[in-house]
Amino acid sequence: MLRELTEEMTRSYLDAGVWQTRALYEVVDEFAEHSPDRLAVADQHERLTYAELRRRSANLAAWFGAQGLTPGEPVAVQCGNRNALAVTHLACDRAGLIFVPLSHSWRRSEIAHLLDLSRPAVLIVGQAYKGFDCLAAVKELRPQLPELRVIVGLDGAVADVDFDEVCRTDADFSPPRPDPNAARYVMVTSGTTGLPHMSLWSDNNLWYFLKTFIHCAQMRPGDVAVGLAPASTGATGYVFPVLSPLLCGASSILLEDWQPTKALELIESSRATHVTAIPTQVLKLFSEPSLHARDFSALRTFTNSGAAMPADAGRQLEEVFGCTAHTVYGATDGGTPSMLCFGDAPDKRYTTVGKVYAHNELRLVDASLRDVPVGQEGEILWRTPTKSYGYLNEPERTAQAFFEDGWYRSGDLGHLDEQGYLSIVGRVKDLIIRGGQNISPRELEEQIIVLAEVADVAVIGVPDPVLGERVCACVVLQPGATLSHEGLVDQLRAAELATYKLPERLEIFDDFPKSTGGKVSKVELRGMIAERSVRNVEL
Repeated sequence: MLRELTEEMTRSYLDAGVWQTRALYEVVDEFAEHSPDRLAVADQHERLTYAELRRRSANLAAWFGAQGLTPGEPVAVQCGNRNALAVTHLACDRAGLIFVPLSHSWRRSEIAHLLDLSRPAVLIVGQAYKGFDCLAAVKELRPQLPELRVIVGLDGAVADVDFDEVCRTDADFSPPRPDPNAARYVMVTSGTTGLPHMSLWSDNNLWYFLKTFIHCAQMRPGDVAVGLAPASTGATGYVFPVLSPLLCGASSILLEDWQPTKALELIESSRATHVTAIPTQVLKLFSEPSLHARDFSALRTFTNSGAAMPADAGRQLEEVFGCTAHTVYGATDGGTPSMLCFGDAPDKRYTTVGKVYAHNELRLVDASLRDVPVGQEGEILWRTPTKSYGYLNEPERTAQAFFEDGWYRSGDLGHLDEQGYLSIVGRVKDLIIRGGQNISPRELEEQIIVLAEVADVAVIGVPDPVLGERVCACVVLQPGATLSHEGLVDQLRAAELATYKLPERLEIFDDFPKSTGGKVSKVELRGMIAERSVRNVEL
């Protein structure tokens, strides 16, 4: 169950400086007042100064009010890595509305599910993307969405009204009294285990989290932060590279269409001081032929989040980009209990996810939810000021994720070292149990990803009538490379891996199925392997 947000708890966080009485838009407005001409956000279509960002978000908030929207109503947006996300978020914050970003990679089933779940009063939607016309789908779904009053078209999408016209039409607006502890922002889970779900955050949840992030990543006014991950899918795509810069007077630049070459060009040409990406993107950057010929001398911090980063990849990242690798650990629905800081020692940066930061609580428990002795592995539980809400309109799911007065069950396995640094060793549900012996897919993945032939890897368990499960290594090869099962096993034997952990099956893929957040979908991968098995039997 969720922990009740009491006046006493709120006061203690305010007194400690963890929370504040301002809304997030008021923080951004202060920079618009003092540095109006500084770049706030940019995509590949336009660049907005702090003054223009304030103006457009205020105009949009006024328009929301003119439509009769009242505090607490949701506004949904489906688009790619566009300035429209920041404009709409700040407009919703001004008007006391709930901002609901939806990935433009989702299709009809996910969109129908999320619109039914969130019940938005307004939907902002762009042009068709990779063959899917969200606007057309929503028009078909509209009779099933009684709360949906207005559809707003972005980038020329023909709808009830035009987004740019609304944002550029000056209008007076008196914002309601801000409540920084009310739900104002939705992070949508990437849906690796089914249809996505919507996690509620308040301004103060985000404030303490991002104030800590800004400090640990050494982000300062005037810095330039580049975002490579999908910006409509949570912290790695939006909160770190867009919202954090806006809360400290820096600039945010989003890459719209992910391609490694375009990413490197943007990092170099923008003189980026900070970059955020998911580990899969980082690994693909390493393979770009032009990588070592570029100038990244302005870059100080490269944040990776959203999935596990192999230790060797962290070292390589720092060598190639000449910056500090920075990791944040947490969950879209649970918040963040730990993160690395700029000054942490290299061995900690490569092998841990940092220390539990102030005012956060963390436990490691066994299968019976009993605390394990110090130094032993256990499932990671936490509760923090960065998260005190559950899922939008899903009380049963909220009750499953949070228990005993607000403790969040992560499903991750980890351990703490003697200095208090947290290491992630796997997933409770991902464990492969072969003949009664536990095998961590992550341990194998970190051994395989460093092999010269391998571009990406995912290790899964496949059913076996005798042993229960066997180990299957799924691999994406480097261009022109080949790898046999025997060759893979020989290299893992050379790394002195225990025999029972060695993969008993190798499957080669051109690419892996991914969630909208960029994580490998092991659910889909298992289905594909099962289908291959059936075909092999038929042959």
